[in-house]
Amino acid sequence: MSDHIPFEIQVEIIKRLPIRSLIRVRSVSKAWKCVIESSDFIAEYTVHNHDQPQHLLIKYNNVYGEETYDSIVEDDTFPQNKVSLAVPLSVDLLWNSYVVGASCGLVCLFGFYRHDDDAEYPPREATAVLWNPSIRKSVAIPVPDVDGYDEATFGFGVCPATSDPKIVKITERKMKDVACSSRWQVKVFSLSSGVWRNSFGNLSDSLADFMGPRSQVTIRGFHYWFGVGDAIGGDTGFCFLISFDLTSEEFREIYLPSELAFHDSTGLHVFNLCDSLAVLQEWLMDDIIEVWMMENGDSKSFTKVFTIDKPSYCLSRPLEFRWNGELMMRMENNDGDFEVLIDYDPFSEHINDLGIESQCHTLAVTSYTESLILINQLDTVVDDEDDEEVSVEQGRKIPFRYLKILC
Repeated sequence: MSDHIPFEIQVEIIKRLPIRSLIRVRSVSKAWKCVIESSDFIAEYTVHNHDQPQHLLIKYNNVYGEETYDSIVEDDTFPQNKVSLAVPLSVDLLWNSYVVGASCGLVCLFGFYRHDDDAEYPPREATAVLWNPSIRKSVAIPVPDVDGYDEATFGFGVCPATSDPKIVKITERKMKDVACSSRWQVKVFSLSSGVWRNSFGNLSDSLADFMGPRSQVTIRGFHYWFGVGDAIGGDTGFCFLISFDLTSEEFREIYLPSELAFHDSTGLHVFNLCDSLAVLQEWLMDDIIEVWMMENGDSKSFTKVFTIDKPSYCLSRPLEFRWNGELMMRMENNDGDFEVLIDYDPFSEHINDLGIESQCHTLAVTSYTESLILINQLDTVVDDEDDEEVSVEQGRKIPFRYLKILC
């Protein structure tokens, strides 16, 4: 092929290959490998290749308590094309982790690595893991100054301008810094730099707290959190959205209609619906979900678009929208000792049991696409001779300070 087709034409052909083919053809020649693993090729493939199939990553503890990851392809075969994922070591070692978010084919998880499994209260290392399930690569990133799950709020996304993955860490200052007027400390980790640095984006002091790890989403280069504002004059605090621009790293407050702002915060959820920001207003006593959407990024354009009548015979909660508008939900049995994953069509009210049974409150569903990000990362654990080794549940050993790749 190389003798008859100019290399520039070969590159154009390669750009149109699916992920699995690209991984295989890297072995055809050193030139092809260099092109496919170059930063420019990865960025262009990520931004311009919109035909990659959508997947649903399903994280749960099965009935035996084992943490499990499944993936279902979002195509005409749904849900038959379901596979159980072999997770990389960096993910497998995380203790009690949760999904921060997904962006451009990467899934970000946060949890802790335990140093000594035999101790009653083993020391733990806060860790974020960036994982590309499509190419089975991951990066483990130590998170400084975090000792518990409630000490920090995280956001994750891939910068659309540079294709650089970024993690945002937000903590409340324990002691007011005289030189800084903000009550919040914001740090950003970018994979290209490999370090945590202070962000100059100003997060408003009107924010009293965030609403938890499942009240956030990344859409079109912006990360969104649900927040609660300080109560004024003894009134009930109000809910609003905080956005973070992954390119400029600036924060913005997005205020909601009063019907949402003063709704019970436990009944509000934020999702990506058809590549737009959607707020779900759940009426817990009435088995009703009202769906509001923000049009064209205008915070004043929140409109109620439709109402979903939830299945009423079992307790159910929304988890994720599919590409076709159907809602993935977890449904508890009557005794509340386990839950199943269902696909619910809000218009026909048809329920499709996906055959996934889990322990209660462990189901999480995240949409992701296939991408090449991380394909040019190393495949080995970076081990420093001075690093202490750590015992883990599975009896394996990993370096105590590991910044790089764990596969």
